[in-house]
Amino acid sequence: MDYKLISTYLDYCKTHKRLSSHTIRAYKNDLMQFYNSDYDNVESYIEHLTQSNIKTNTLRRKIACMKVFYNYLKIPEHN
Repeated sequence: MDYKLISTYLDYCKTHKRLSSHTIRAYKNDLMQFYNSDYDNVESYIEHLTQSNIKTNTLRRKIACMKVFYNYLKIPEHN
């Protein structure tokens, strides 16, 4: 994963999915935290988040963000 893919995805969320600026900012933070982490796969990263002291709603949003981002990447014209 690279920053360009994240940036393109966030633009897609803004223009096509019409997500709020707050959601876009949260998704950017969530994706960048994973991108900058030492984890090499999503499963390990989610396990780490599950064991941390973050709120349940935050954890759910982070998981949902990763899920929709990777589903976006599965679409041939998006990668």
